[in-house]
Amino acid sequence: MQHDPGTWGRSSADPNPPWPQDKEGNPEEACLLTALSDAGGMAELTATQLRSYGIPVLHRYPGDGAAGRVILGFSGYGVELYVPASRLEEARELLRPVEDLPEEDSEGPF
Repeated sequence: MQHDPGTWGRSSADPNPPWPQDKEGNPEEACLLTALSDAGGMAELTATQLRSYGIPVLHRYPGDGAAGRVILGFSGYGVELYVPASRLEEARELLRPVEDLPEEDSEGPF
């Protein structure tokens, strides 16, 4: 049995969900969500998490970071992640650290 690759997730070469448009059909304003180190993959992991929830992400490499990314494979100046203004609060909530759960009085299996 063969599977149609177009039915498995997105078939587009661009993994980013479409950027929303305003009432006039212009791209919605991009808002800074966070600035991260580009080394170690944390920025790409964060962007992938947001995309999995349908939130498009733009990367901006400050300074000469884009050149460093091409030459070294990462930007020494870090990377800034931008999301649409309408999805900013949702993105912030998704990236919020999980708070410590209160201890329960009942004894569990551990």
